[in-house]
Amino acid sequence: MKQGLPNYQFVQAFQFVFITLITGTGIGLSVSLVASIFVAGLHFFVDQRHSMDEYLPSLKIADGSLVPLIWLIGAALLLWVVRRIFSIQRWHGPADSIFGAHRLDNEIDVKSGIGSTLAAFISLSGGASVGQYGPLVHFGATIGTYIRSIFGNKSIGTDVFIGCGVAAAIAAGFHAPIAGIVFAHEAVLRHFSFRALTPIAISSITSVWFSVAIFGSDPLFVLNAVATDLLPMVPILLGSGLLFGVVAMFFMLALFRSAAIAAKIGFSPLALTLIAATICGAVAILVPEILGSGVTEINLIFDGGYALEFLFILFVLKLLATSLCIG
Repeated sequence: MKQGLPNYQFVQAFQFVFITLITGTGIGLSVSLVASIFVAGLHFFVDQRHSMDEYLPSLKIADGSLVPLIWLIGAALLLWVVRRIFSIQRWHGPADSIFGAHRLDNEIDVKSGIGSTLAAFISLSGGASVGQYGPLVHFGATIGTYIRSIFGNKSIGTDVFIGCGVAAAIAAGFHAPIAGIVFAHEAVLRHFSFRALTPIAISSITSVWFSVAIFGSDPLFVLNAVATDLLPMVPILLGSGLLFGVVAMFFMLALFRSAAIAAKIGFSPLALTLIAATICGAVAILVPEILGSGVTEINLIFDGGYALEFLFILFVLKLLATSLCIG
């Protein structure tokens, strides 16, 4: 009995290492592939939307174009189709990933997760003012849940599988493996442990490696930083922290208010989506910068491409448009 115990412990340790490698690598590769295709597909459709202005000059109106309105209405109709095909009662997102990571019954709905990710891709392709990495985070969590259900492995908890998927999504999107690891632990799992850290780190690193190897390593944001003395800026940085905290609070209140209004008026999901598409499309005739995830606009801001007055207008309209589209 005493001679067999070390062998048993060795087998257990070897089994854990093997499962950790397979889990982290498998989830990292699968999530990285989908995340990279998601981003590349968005770039393709955004380019197509912009090029329509050139070969359809009849759609120009005043100083803008009707192209964004047409694309948004088309996306709204496709969202209705996705909702029917996947039998989705509500769209799922990162909040469901966090909730699922703290349950023991594999709470994340895989079908709704895939449908919600597809809906986010359609929305962004059409120009809706929503984010692209929130849906990818939930897709990563969905893939982790699905793989966990297939293998039925008991040595690694469902929350770790979800964390692997989340880390892989963030790492692939930003080409930042450490960011993926930290985000998965801080925002989703909310605890650190060796049992969770190892597979999540493997998943995050694998995701970045695969994304860079297959799709290239162009950074998401291009910022030519200049070294400066940070000490005189400390008061400004402290004040900006408070300011942006207030802005974030108002943004969340706007999201809740928009959702409450949508629930109160009692329109069908299709009607609500068409209303949001029409309003955003009408505003985009004059201010097309409110469309999409805002990555291009952020890089232009870094380069000083906008006047301060326009930035304030864009800030207000972007906040309202995002609240409307999500709510």
